[in-house]
Amino acid sequence: MLWPSLAFDPHETLASYADRLSMFHTGRGMERLLRDNGINTGHFVSGHTDAVSMFAEATGHDAEALLQNAIRVYQRGGEFRGEAITKAFLQPQARGYCPMCLEEDGGSTDWRFRLIWGFRHVQRCDRHDVWLAATGNPSANCLRVALNEAPEVAPADAAEEAPAYLGWLAKRLAGADSDECLWLQDQTLEQVLAASEMIGGVLQHGHQVRLRSLSQVEAEEATDIGFSIYSDGPEAVEEALDTTRQTSPATAVQAGPLAHYGKLFDWLERRCNAIDPGPIRDLLRDHIVRHSAVEPGTKVLGVEITERRYHTLYSLSAEVGIDRPRLARLLKKLGEIPADATEVECGNRVFEAATTLPMVEAFKTAIPLRDVPDYLGASKRQFETLYREGVVQPLVPSSGRGSVRNVVFGRCHLDEMLEKIARLPEIEDARSGDFHSISYASQRGAGCFELLFAEILEGRIEAFRNPERTGIGSIVVDVAQLVGVKTAA
Repeated sequence: MLWPSLAFDPHETLASYADRLSMFHTGRGMERLLRDNGINTGHFVSGHTDAVSMFAEATGHDAEALLQNAIRVYQRGGEFRGEAITKAFLQPQARGYCPMCLEEDGGSTDWRFRLIWGFRHVQRCDRHDVWLAATGNPSANCLRVALNEAPEVAPADAAEEAPAYLGWLAKRLAGADSDECLWLQDQTLEQVLAASEMIGGVLQHGHQVRLRSLSQVEAEEATDIGFSIYSDGPEAVEEALDTTRQTSPATAVQAGPLAHYGKLFDWLERRCNAIDPGPIRDLLRDHIVRHSAVEPGTKVLGVEITERRYHTLYSLSAEVGIDRPRLARLLKKLGEIPADATEVECGNRVFEAATTLPMVEAFKTAIPLRDVPDYLGASKRQFETLYREGVVQPLVPSSGRGSVRNVVFGRCHLDEMLEKIARLPEIEDARSGDFHSISYASQRGAGCFELLFAEILEGRIEAFRNPERTGIGSIVVDVAQLVGVKTAA
């Protein structure tokens, strides 16, 4: 076992510690110490469990503690503390550093490359609040080699206060997540930070933002804005998605999710297939389905939508069988579309399938004006009276431009009326009384036909049903009793 040993700093990368230890014992870099102990350098730097375990045994450290700071690198991705990551999210190479931290460390052989500096979303030192300086050597695994044993940049103070996500990341790396909300606890580091960066980037810089082109300040600001939203939970994310959709420059009726959500949708649809992006994908899919007329059978972010939840004016027109201009006028009369909406605004609106389905079915089964008297078992004159007085109402309100053409009546509305009539008791042949139709009763002074009919349906006038007839024509009342009551009044 190697002796004496240097204390392992849990804040630095494993490669950084191995280089410090090697310089202490051999005066040469990490490769010498690894080779002397029969450890493959490439496997060690790539975080192979066997190589790290051999190093732990040779140096007298706990293997599990060292693996916590090892960054596992695969051909197409990586792993950190059991979490799948992309290669760009966290890298073992010393690409950035804090000059003030290095000054505190002492000489170049004591420099420690902090683990938190390897995260792509970290732009500043979480201790000194200065911007991280670039080493300019993307392949070096320790700062001593990356900086050629001499820092090249003076520290630059970062503007504003440190972002909240930086403190959250530092606590998560230290294992202090007891006060973290369950929403974040159930997600990996990359799921939280990548979603935060994308949400903030789109909100701050528009739907076509190029995240890799942002400056240090802009990148940190975007991630911080997104994290302030994302850390508040699903409802806050949904509000951000509302804003994203509302601020989309897309105006075409046929505009799809890419136009409405920009790079956020593009990322979730095509660019994050290497690892699970977390709940943000489900949230965006639900948002798309809630606000777009997605056809059944369409795949949205990897999931096939089996049930239509929304209609556009175009799909609703095809479903109902009414041309779009007339349907738009109809929906305006029904209050589903603002009266002053333009043609483009009408085309861009969506209608919830659950609420429009009854209207769709009503139109599909509607009865034309000419057929309603026979359906109700009424005379043409009786029907016209009921129609004029509003007792029988068409699907389209009777006022307004275009309402007198193709007038139709909802079958459900008429069937409810017929069901009330069918519940009337049958008239018995032997029953005493002067029983006649309500038209006859009206002619004999019992009252207006439409008023008698309405009161019968409401149960205020006793009436019976002639089983030999149907509908309104089957209703009979005691004319003498009604006329007597009216005369007495």
